Amino acid sequence: MVQMRQTAVSRNLSSRILVLLAAVSSLVATMSWSSATAAPGVASVSGQDWELGLTPGDLRLYVDPVDGRRYWYFTYTVTNLTERDLVFAPRIELFMDSGRILRSGRGVPSRTVGQLRKLLGNPLLEDQNRIIGDLRVGKENARTGIAVWPAENLDVTELTLFFQGLSSDRKVVQHPESGDPVSLYRTLRREYTVPGDPEKRGSEALPLDTRKNRRGPACELEFQVGGKSAGCWIYR
Repeated sequence: MVQMRQTAVSRNLSSRILVLLAAVSSLVATMSWSSATAAPGVASVSGQDWELGLTPGDLRLYVDPVDGRRYWYFTYTVTNLTERDLVFAPRIELFMDSGRILRSGRGVPSRTVGQLRKLLGNPLLEDQNRIIGDLRVGKENARTGIAVWPAENLDVTELTLFFQGLSSDRKVVQHPESGDPVSLYRTLRREYTVPGDPEKRGSEALPLDTRKNRRGPACELEFQVGGKSAGCWIYR
């Protein structure tokens, strides 16, 4: 009698274990299928989610009246016309024809930025650091920034400005040597010519090279202002 009861209990326990194993197997299979059909990893993602409106100003030379140091500066207004507030964190660089790349704000005293605010008559101009933050929806919430770089060497004939942070669009490509995925972000490129002696030109705006801005290397799409070529979208 005891043996029969033990046998029945063993069979009941075995049945429960089989049911449990079947449930676990089904769950694992479902998870595996979900992973296989989920969205691909970042290495294959490329798409535009948002883009900010930009009104670019001019690129000019400024000479500090106190110490005679020279600086390039560029003003701009950025507007959020999307449907949600965004964080604006621009990266603005100046590429010299010598091959040197300058990051805006580096090596620039805060006193110089203050002098430029007074010169331009706009106390609300925000430098590289102050402008980082929330950009609310609507034209009434537009923000005006200024990017400044030391102009230590004026022996230049061309300057290229790179403006990153205006779009969430990116491409992920494979590094040619390591094979690792590398993200390239949609960046506005603006090409300028520097005719003659920049210091003698004073604060006169540098002319845009419309030919390069329209059909320059790696140009994905032309950037226009008022129907005129004002830059080129690239991935960098």
